[in-house]
Amino acid sequence: MPTSRFERKLLLALVAVAVVPMIGAIVFGQAALREAYEVGVNPHVGNQLEEGLSLYRQHFTELRKHADHLALAVANDYELVPAAIAGNVNAMRERLAQLKAMYPAVARMSVHRSGQLLAQSGPGLAVSSETRRLHLERPLGDSGSRVRITVDAPVALMAAYQQAGELSEVFARLEKGGGEVSNYYLLVYMGFLVGVIAIAIVVGVVLSRRVTRRVALLAAATARVGAGDLDVQVPTDVKDEVGELTRAFNAMVRDIRESRDRIEYLQRIGAWQEFARRLAHEIKNPLTPIQLAVQELERSYDGAEGRFASQLRDAAAIVQEEVATLRRLVSEFSEFARMPEAQLEPASLRAVLAEMQRSLEHLSDQYPLPDGRVAGKVRCHRPAEPLPVLVDAMMLRRGIDNLVRNALQALRDAGREGRVEITAERMGGRVLLRVSDDGPGVPELERARIFDPYVTTKADGTGLGLAIAKKVVFEHQGEIACRTSRWGGAEFEIRLPLRPSPPVVTGA
Repeated sequence: MPTSRFERKLLLALVAVAVVPMIGAIVFGQAALREAYEVGVNPHVGNQLEEGLSLYRQHFTELRKHADHLALAVANDYELVPAAIAGNVNAMRERLAQLKAMYPAVARMSVHRSGQLLAQSGPGLAVSSETRRLHLERPLGDSGSRVRITVDAPVALMAAYQQAGELSEVFARLEKGGGEVSNYYLLVYMGFLVGVIAIAIVVGVVLSRRVTRRVALLAAATARVGAGDLDVQVPTDVKDEVGELTRAFNAMVRDIRESRDRIEYLQRIGAWQEFARRLAHEIKNPLTPIQLAVQELERSYDGAEGRFASQLRDAAAIVQEEVATLRRLVSEFSEFARMPEAQLEPASLRAVLAEMQRSLEHLSDQYPLPDGRVAGKVRCHRPAEPLPVLVDAMMLRRGIDNLVRNALQALRDAGREGRVEITAERMGGRVLLRVSDDGPGVPELERARIFDPYVTTKADGTGLGLAIAKKVVFEHQGEIACRTSRWGGAEFEIRLPLRPSPPVVTGA
């Protein structure tokens, strides 16, 4: 009867437990004895080792003192402190460059205030395996800023110091043990041999219990799923039959949970669509009579009383403006209520993004800043490969359009120019589509509810854009989540399943 992978692993573990300690004992004993004979057990060698360690300690102390002096010199610089007090970033940057040239031992200098970088001497430092960096901070006078300097110390020197310490420790043990070294290692070796037997027995018992324990956990988790708990996950980190079964169980529960969440969300969206349809109907009907009544009142007044005529014109203008706002809201509600179900067809995501590129890049013109600039520049990066998917191109464009508009509104409300990027790439059996910006981002506590209809933080928002985007993604059998972008803003991550490749038919 062939052995399973788990049985082979158990046998290999028992063999390793028996053989590895014996090999370790032999190698360790031989190395220690060889080191003792090569070093030589005599007081002269011991004194030289101690003197070497002392010199290393003195050298490290001097390095630290030198770094402290450099930090104090920079923190009390007669030009840098006034520049920091005045908040002159350019002056601080120029003076840091001068100080960097004056103190070549300093790898980098930078000025910070409240955790924010104000100025630094050149670009960031590259990671080096040959140096270890020492960071020191000092206050810059009464400016409220702090200067940070970085001094490099050679790793080779620290390694030499550590090696010298280890050599001195070995020598001390050999000098103290003397002739008992050989007997000591012999006893250790015998102890390993005796321990092998006990360890083999313990390992066999422990491994068998691990199997039964994991099976029991899996049975308990199955019972919880049967009771309706779909948040259960069984931990597993073993690659055997039980581990594969556990991973399959976790994947099954995860798929069921995602399907349930998707169905529940779509049901909620359906209810909100019905509510939006009724609300739009109820609001739309009285708008036209209100507008006509105000216009008729304004036309029928002969203007005999100048002050009343002015008030009437202002009131009419306000009513016209508010009616227009209500009509816009009614239009958005109606579009949301009439949103159809996705009709999925085979397509290339690269081609879909190529069609969207021009319209998305010009979308920023609709979100100007007070100074005339646009709130953000939209860049749509087409993937290198086609990425075959099943999509409703029109609805997917609408969902991505809403995400881009959401990013541009956030940049406009923040009052600054930013950027919005759309990227797509293959990740396993899925497509990873990202819409990222460098705006203010979304607080982590609000990410769980921003996809609900009519939940918005914008003054002129309706809270429908993200809800529509999530409905579109769900109808494409995908997932959407909000994260923090690499620039610190918001990033909406969409995962869509790749379209399976058609089977290859070969001749008989």
